[in-house]
Amino acid sequence: MTSIARLAWMADWEESVSASSAVRRSGTRGAAETRAAARTQATGRTTVTARVDASRYYGREATARVPQPTRETVTVPRPLPELRVVTRRQPRWGLIAMVLVMIAALLAACIIAPMLIHSASTGLESTIGQLESQQKELAAANSALSAQISTLSSPERVAEQAGRLGLGPAVSVHYVEAGFGTAAPEGEPSTTGR
Repeated sequence: MTSIARLAWMADWEESVSASSAVRRSGTRGAAETRAAARTQATGRTTVTARVDASRYYGREATARVPQPTRETVTVPRPLPELRVVTRRQPRWGLIAMVLVMIAALLAACIIAPMLIHSASTGLESTIGQLESQQKELAAANSALSAQISTLSSPERVAEQAGRLGLGPAVSVHYVEAGFGTAAPEGEPSTTGR
């Protein structure tokens, strides 16, 4: 049930609303219906006209409009397809082929990847072995050169080479003493002792 305040509000609202063009068109239709009703009363047939109160229309009691049947041609429903019993599903060859390809790719990846890793590690190990043997050869050459340097720089060998060149140990030792005279200026030749 609607409250009295709501009914009063709806009545005030209906009074303040001005008629739109759609309402005016409906009013002219209503007037035509009233004239048609008067004509039917003159002919003896009775016509019932119902007006819906706004409180009933906007309140909880309002009902939804039921669609009226149209005078269009009625479509005949299509006949149902003939039913048959299915005993076995048809295999989906595309799905099966895709699954087999994916499994083959996975197996190939699982087999080929370790082989590639193993071959790469074998190549790396052989490179490391070559570098280690080269390092040993260079270390041996280095030690041989160090031994040669030590034999060539020994004092006995230096004295022997000096003897071959005509050098020998000093027989007498003489010292040069500088005098206490004046020094020659720079750029001038000095002729001391001549």
